[in-house]
Amino acid sequence: MSSRILVILCLMISSGCFARESIFTCESNPPIELNFPVSCQLEENCWLINYPDLDSSEKAKDYKGKNITYNGNKGIDIAVKTYLELKNGISVLASQDGKVVDVRNNIEDNYPFGPKNDDVKPPFCGNFVVIEHNHGWKTAYCHLKKDSITVKPGDFTSKGKKVAEVGLSGQTEFPHLYFAVFQDEKYFDPFSGKELGAENPKSEYRPFWNPITREKLEYRDVILVNTGVSIEDPTLYSIRQGKYKDIEIMQDEPEIFIWAHGFHFEKNDLIKITLRSPRQKTVMEDYIKVNSGKMEDIVSFKVEKEDKTWVPGFYTVKINYLKPDLKLLYTYDFNFEIKSPPEPVDEEKEAREKLLKKLKLQRRKVIIFHKLKQDDKLPDTYKENKFEYGK
Repeated sequence: MSSRILVILCLMISSGCFARESIFTCESNPPIELNFPVSCQLEENCWLINYPDLDSSEKAKDYKGKNITYNGNKGIDIAVKTYLELKNGISVLASQDGKVVDVRNNIEDNYPFGPKNDDVKPPFCGNFVVIEHNHGWKTAYCHLKKDSITVKPGDFTSKGKKVAEVGLSGQTEFPHLYFAVFQDEKYFDPFSGKELGAENPKSEYRPFWNPITREKLEYRDVILVNTGVSIEDPTLYSIRQGKYKDIEIMQDEPEIFIWAHGFHFEKNDLIKITLRSPRQKTVMEDYIKVNSGKMEDIVSFKVEKEDKTWVPGFYTVKINYLKPDLKLLYTYDFNFEIKSPPEPVDEEKEAREKLLKKLKLQRRKVIIFHKLKQDDKLPDTYKENKFEYGK
């Protein structure tokens, strides 16, 4: 073999080229660079709540060696805050240039309680779009809102272009996008570049995310997506509905509830809530120990008023999520207002004031009319004295 051919082969190997189907092709490392597939602000109105499962056994392990995943998960889950976001529309974006190869757009969204019939399960992905990129690499976008898909098979779509909206179709009970990366039916973790479930993977790449996206994708051991206050003990469904988004709390409420909603709360972890009054007096400082181990959960604190009424004004809340050894994982602050009840309406007084205002306006019209008449500035059609004092 000539030295020239050896040099070419060496260059091909070093740059990621390989023989595939008897044709020399060349993949970069990573083979595709991905943009974030949802038009949202991470940690504000959307969150990464599950990563691909890299463990081939019945155990589940994400790319950090932890369990922010579930057994057999082949994609990532990007959750949004409530159903309200779905109604307003959150765009799903093509993560890279490519050709649309498959679409489904006719599965009903699971309003209002998630999948309705256990006997007839909807298809896992619900409504979906599959896009093929270079060298057979594909990305899948699942659980899309019915009739929101804007592309069809055969269309070329550029990265960052809207292809659908986040929905609630298929086998899901909370609003999110399921996003997966695969080639030749082999799925890959875009965070580590590793093939899923492979003991000795043939291919292993660098992370697939582009540098700007990678900087935003902060890993969290626990995901706190929603906090708030209500005048009733909240349920998971009422929080998902966004029931307490614009709630008004009045001064005479006997009790309020402060709550936190999130994913991957671990049993025996601690959630600490500190409530301060408008005068910065500590109204409550308390801990709750997490008792479940559910993937999605809520905790709530009941706070009873100390005096006859609440002090009106803005209250501040600090929520800390801690491990049993008191290591702080997450902190979140928000405020809310407790309002004074409106003054009772004096209907008789209102009626008198309205009548007085009307009489003053009529009198002003009469004065203006007579002044114009006196100065002979009225049009001919108004020469007749139609206005008199007292009428």
